[in-house]
Amino acid sequence: MGIGTGIGTGIGITEEHRALAHSVRGWLARAAPPGEVRELLDAHGPAALGARPAHWEALAAQGLTGIHLPEEYGGGGGDLLDLAVVLEEAAYGSLPGPYLATALVGAVLRRAVSPGTGDLLRALAAGDRTAAFALTPGTLTATPAPGGHRLDGTAPPVLTGEAADLLLLPAADASGGVLWFLVDAGAEGIAVRPHRSVDPTRPTAEVRADAVPVPAHRVLPLDSALVADLAAVLLAADACGSAARSLDTAVEHATVREQFGRPIGTFQAVKHLCADMLVRLEQARALTWDAARAADEAARAAEEAGAAGSGGESARPDGTGPGVRGLAAALAAATAPEAAYTCAKDAIQILGGIGFTWEHDAHLQLRRAVLARQLLGTADTHRLRAARLAEAGARRELALELPAEAAGHRAEARPHLAAARGLTPAGARRALAGTGYAAPHLPAPYGLDAGPVRQLAIQQESREQGIRLSDLSIATWVVPSLIAYGTEEQRERYLPATLRGDLQWCQLFSEPDAGSDLAALRTRAVRTDEGWRITGQKVWTSAARTADHGILLARTDPDAPKHRGLTYFLVDMKKAEGIGIRPLKEITGEALFNEVHFDDVLLPADAVVGEVGGGWRVARDTLGNERVHMADQMTFDSGLEALIARSAGLDEATRTRIGALAAEAHALACVRLRTTLQQVSGREPGAGASVRKLVQTLHQQKVAELTLELLGPDGAVDEPAAGQRALHGFLMSRCLTIAGGTTQIQLNVVAERILGLPRD
Repeated sequence: MGIGTGIGTGIGITEEHRALAHSVRGWLARAAPPGEVRELLDAHGPAALGARPAHWEALAAQGLTGIHLPEEYGGGGGDLLDLAVVLEEAAYGSLPGPYLATALVGAVLRRAVSPGTGDLLRALAAGDRTAAFALTPGTLTATPAPGGHRLDGTAPPVLTGEAADLLLLPAADASGGVLWFLVDAGAEGIAVRPHRSVDPTRPTAEVRADAVPVPAHRVLPLDSALVADLAAVLLAADACGSAARSLDTAVEHATVREQFGRPIGTFQAVKHLCADMLVRLEQARALTWDAARAADEAARAAEEAGAAGSGGESARPDGTGPGVRGLAAALAAATAPEAAYTCAKDAIQILGGIGFTWEHDAHLQLRRAVLARQLLGTADTHRLRAARLAEAGARRELALELPAEAAGHRAEARPHLAAARGLTPAGARRALAGTGYAAPHLPAPYGLDAGPVRQLAIQQESREQGIRLSDLSIATWVVPSLIAYGTEEQRERYLPATLRGDLQWCQLFSEPDAGSDLAALRTRAVRTDEGWRITGQKVWTSAARTADHGILLARTDPDAPKHRGLTYFLVDMKKAEGIGIRPLKEITGEALFNEVHFDDVLLPADAVVGEVGGGWRVARDTLGNERVHMADQMTFDSGLEALIARSAGLDEATRTRIGALAAEAHALACVRLRTTLQQVSGREPGAGASVRKLVQTLHQQKVAELTLELLGPDGAVDEPAAGQRALHGFLMSRCLTIAGGTTQIQLNVVAERILGLPRD
C-alpha cells in the first residue's frame, strides 16, 4: 500500500502534490532502502548515523534540501506545504539522518533573512550544510560581549545534532527573554556529544557551549512562537508519515494473519482498531495540511507588511496573523504526533508477539513517535496553547477558492436566483424548484446537471443574495432514488411537489429486531390481485406523524438470502388504511421518533420503486448522488464557542479539554474542505465522509457533556432558570452515535470498504 494508494491521499491533495509524493516515494525506495534503516536500528549506538548519511548527496541532487527555499538562494521556490508533503513521505520510508532538522532551520531562516544568513540559506538549499536545532534554551544563557554575545550552558537534546554543521540555538538573556543564535557546530567552545537515542535513525545529541562568542550578524530577529509553529508543522508532517506506515503495517498483517481458522482482520475488535487508526491519521493529515497553509499565508502577509521576522501571538482582522498561524500549528501539534504515537502502539498490538520483537520494524515507528513527542511536547501542552489562543480571539476561517470558470456560473445564476430574494426559506424553495436552482446537482429537468464547481458557484451566489432554502430532510435521500429507479408516472407525481417542499417524507427502514442490519428485516409484503399487503413493524421513524409519504423496505421473498428478497415501496401515510403510529418517548422526555405498525396495509401495485426484489439496490442509491457542500466557514460551532467564551476562568485541565475539542472541530472543517476540493478537481472524495461521521458525533457528545459538567449543581436541575437547556442537549446527544448507523457499524464499514479488511 502506501500514501496515495489505497488508504489515503496524504497531506497534499492536488495533482502536483500527489506527483511530488509519488516521486519522493520512488526515490526513497532506491536511495534509502529498508536495509539501510535496519542497519542503523541494529547498530543502536551513538555513532551509528555518522556525520552525514550516504543518501545525502542524492537527496540534495533531487532538490529536496531546498524545495521550500526561495529561488534567489538556489531553492525550489516552494512553500511549507510542499515541504510537508515531502516530510510525510520521508517519514513513511523511515528516512534516517538530519533532513527534518535541516529543513526546519532553512524554513526559519527564510522567515528571518538577515545580512548574515543569505549564504547560509544557499548552502542549506544546495545540501552543502546540514543543521540542527533546539526548541528551548535548557541552561543556555546569552551575555552581551564586544561585537555580539557569549553563549554558555547546555541545550536540551538536539535532534541529529552530531550530523549538523550549523546549530540553531535559543538562549536566555539577562532580561528573561530568549535570543536565537546561529552557531557553527565546529566553533571553539562548542562540544557535541551524541546520545544513545530512543530513535537510532535520528539520534539526539548534547550540545554544550563554553564561552562561545557569537557575532551580532548571527543573532536572528526571531520570536520563539514562530520557531515553535514551524517546528510543530514539520514534526506533525513527519508524524503523519509514521502513522500511515503503522496503519499500513497493521492492515497488511490483519489481512493475512490467521487465527482460529480465519484472518484476524475479520474480527470486529481488529477492524475497529484499524478504523480508529485511519480516523486519527486523516484528522492529523487535515490539520497538518491547514497548519502549513496558515504558516505560508502568515509569512506572505508579514512580507507584504514588511515584518517577515515577527511572530507574536496576536491575530490580524484578515485572519492571517501569527495568532491564527499559532492556533493552526497548535491544533496540528496536538493531534499528529499523538496519532503517530497511538497508531504505532496499536500496530504493535495487532501484530501481537511478532510486533514485540526487535526483528520487526514496527517498534521503529513507536521510537520515532516518542522522539517527536518528547521534543515537541505532549498533546495536552498544545491543546492548552490552542485554548489560550482561542480565548484571545484567534480563529481560522476556511475559505474555498473556486476556479475562474465559477465567475461565469455565478453570473448565469444571478437573474434566476433573484426571484427568491427576500423570501422565507420555504418560499425561496418554492420559487426556485421549477428552475432547477433548488437542487442544481440533480439531472434535468429536476436540477441543472451541475458539476461540483457550478454547484458551489450557485451556493456562493445564493449566500451573497441572502437566499436560504428550506431543508428537504428525508426527501433529500428519496429524490435521487426516484430519479434513478422510479417510473415516469412516479417521477411526475412526486418529484416536483417534493422539490417545492409541498410533500414531506419519512423513512421506514429500521425494525426492532434488525436495527442497522437491513438484511434481517421481517416486515412482509405479499402480492395480491389488488396490489401488495404489508404486515410488520418499523421503529425509530422520525416525522411519521406529519409525513405525507414514506419510503418502505419490506421482504417480498422470504426464501431469498439476505438483501435479495427486499423490495422498495412508496407509502401514502395519510390515506393508507391499517397504519398505526405510536410516538416513542425518548430519554429527553420528548417524542421525536415513532413506532409504525402495518396491519395488512394495502399498497397499489405501482407503489414499487425499481424491481421486485431489488429494494436493496434502490435503498443504497438513496444515500448516493449527494450535492457538493460549500466549505467556507468558521470552524468552531456555537456550542464550542460558548465553552471558549467562559474558559479563561477555568482550571488548566478543563481548558485542555476545550483545546482538544477545538482540534476535533477544526479537523472536521478541514476534512470537509479537503473533500470538497477533491470533488471540485474531479477526484473521488476518499474517506472524508466516513471520517466526519465518526468524529463529529462523538465530538458533539463531548461538547454537550462538558457544557453540562461546567454548570455544577445547576446541571442537575431540569428547569429553565437552571440547567434545562444543557441537560436536554446532553441527553439528546446520546442518539448521535446511534442514528444513521451506530459508530460500531460505521467502524466496520470503514475497515472493510476503505481499508479492505476481509468481511466476517
